[in-house]
Amino acid sequence: MGLLTRTAVAAPGVSARMGEIEIGWRLGRAYWGKGYVTAAAAPPWSGCGQRGSGWCTRWSTPDNERSIAVTQRLGMDLAETFVLPRSEERGHRYLLEL
Repeated sequence: MGLLTRTAVAAPGVSARMGEIEIGWRLGRAYWGKGYVTAAAAPPWSGCGQRGSGWCTRWSTPDNERSIAVTQRLGMDLAETFVLPRSEERGHRYLLEL
């Protein structure tokens, strides 16, 4: 079973996006609300620092309340809100200084 399938327990990770280091996760719906992402997301902070960044970032849509709650539990603060030009979808960018 791959980590990014519908049945994945948690798949946290760190990636480069627009010149920043982003932390992200995917979680199978059956595992929502059990604290797995909060527990699994902690290790990537060191990955952000190892990649030469003084912060980690997280992008989310404002209606993704569960993801935003995890983001805030991890100590990240809302840094900006924006609108994507093509889709006109609203977005949030969160930061955590290391």
